[in-house]
Amino acid sequence: MEHVSDNELAVEASAGTPSGRRAASYRAAEPSALRVFAVFVGVNAALAVLVLLARWLASSAGTLGGSLASLAAGAAATLLAASIIEWVVHRWIMHRPSRLPLLRLAYEHHHRAHHWINFPPDQYIQAGPVQYVPLWTGRLDRVATNRLVWAATIASHLAFYAVFAVALVVAPAWLWSGNTAFAWSVTATSVAVLFLFIHAHDAMHYPGLSPIERLRFFKWLDHHHYIHHVDTGANTNFLLPLGDLLLGTLRRELTPEELRRWPSYEQARGRLVTPSFAADGTRLRGAVISA
Repeated sequence: MEHVSDNELAVEASAGTPSGRRAASYRAAEPSALRVFAVFVGVNAALAVLVLLARWLASSAGTLGGSLASLAAGAAATLLAASIIEWVVHRWIMHRPSRLPLLRLAYEHHHRAHHWINFPPDQYIQAGPVQYVPLWTGRLDRVATNRLVWAATIASHLAFYAVFAVALVVAPAWLWSGNTAFAWSVTATSVAVLFLFIHAHDAMHYPGLSPIERLRFFKWLDHHHYIHHVDTGANTNFLLPLGDLLLGTLRRELTPEELRRWPSYEQARGRLVTPSFAADGTRLRGAVISA
C-alpha cells in the first residue's frame, strides 16, 4: 500500500473540509503504567471469578435458574472483556503507527483515513450512502466504487474485530468454563457487540440510517464519540466506556481551545455534508447542505 506522509495527509484532510482548516490530531495523555497494570489485574481477576462461577454453575445449567445465571455471567464477562480489549486495540493499534504491515494498515485506515480525511470534526455527519475505504486501495482518500468491493471491505472490518473476539473471549469461554450455556452466551454477546460496532458507528456518521438513533443512550454515545474525533486520545471506547472510565481517558466536554478550532457537538450534528467523489472513488470537497 502507498503510505501517505503526515504533511500529505494534512493537505488531503484540509482540502476535504468545508472550513479549509488543517487537521490537527489531538491526543490526551497516556494513563500511567501503574494504572494500566492495576486495571488489567483487576479486570482479569473479575473475569476469572466469572469463569469459576460458570464452572460451578455447570452442574445446574440444565435448570432454569442455573441456565439464567450462566447466561447472565456470560454476558457480563463478554462486556467486561470487550471493553478492555476494545480500548487496547483502538488506542494502541488503530491510533498508533507501527512498523508491522498489518498494524500499520489498521492505523492508516482508521486514524488517517477515517478521522482526518473522511470524517474530520467539521464533517462529522454526512449524507449517505455509507462509504468505506477498501483496504487494498493505493490511496486513503478513495472509497469502494461497487457493491462487491463494499461488501468485501465490511467483511474485512468484521474479520479484524472477530480475530480478537474469538481468540481472547469466545475460545477461552468454550475451553475453560465447562458450561455450554455460559459459552453460548459469550458467543451470542460477542456477535451482538461486533454487529453494533459497525452498525452504530455508521449510524453516527450517516444520520437516518437506523432506528437506534432515537435512543437516549445512542445520543449520549454519539456525543462521547464526537469528542474522540476531536481528541483521538480521549473516549477510546466506542460502545462500552468502562475502559475509558477505569483508565482515565473518559472526557465529557471539549476545551475552549478545541471549540475555537472545531464545531461544538451540536454544531457538528447540524452540519450535514454531502460528499462528492470522482469516477475512481477519490473523495472530493464536500458541500454543507444544512447548517
